[in-house]
Amino acid sequence: MRSILMPFAIVACATLIVGFSVRQMPYFPGDVAATRFVQMQSGSTAWAVSVSQLATSPYKYLIIGLTIGLSFGLGSFRGALLAVVVIAIEQYGAEATKAFFSRPRPSPLLVNVVGSPTGSSFPSTTMTFFAATFGVLAVLSARTKTSTMRWPLFVVTVALLVAGATARVAMGAHWPSDVILTTAVSLGWIWAASKTLL
Repeated sequence: MRSILMPFAIVACATLIVGFSVRQMPYFPGDVAATRFVQMQSGSTAWAVSVSQLATSPYKYLIIGLTIGLSFGLGSFRGALLAVVVIAIEQYGAEATKAFFSRPRPSPLLVNVVGSPTGSSFPSTTMTFFAATFGVLAVLSARTKTSTMRWPLFVVTVALLVAGATARVAMGAHWPSDVILTTAVSLGWIWAASKTLL
């Protein structure tokens, strides 16, 4: 029993530390400078808008279907079950967690902001979706020993996570700390769940 609960206990402690930190500070030291750097290197934000739209209808349903199918290919029934559970929790619970943290969005007085993003900045629901889909596949790829597609899929899914995080910063929708910590916490919970299911 202890070995099953330990991964969850570790991730829960990390989540509490992260949560306390983001509640105390609207942004971390280095967030403004890093955002400006990403925005300067990104040029046009059209690509960032396109990447961000992967987390919205109708594209997200295609990604969800592919994630469940590939998860089955990597981890059989248990891999698919992990994907279904994680995606269901993300779809019905991720947005609600913003109320606990109440971190403000990046200010257009500090960085360029595309459009008028509303709500809180942490956690990034775009990145929770990316973690629940591409992140699940990355975790399964890293933990699977037999599939020939595991390493190419791992590289592609990690690249998509990085692209998603960069896109959100390029648009001024989130601080770098928002997307990094959202992804890290989400992947931590997915890893803990995979230790139980796989």
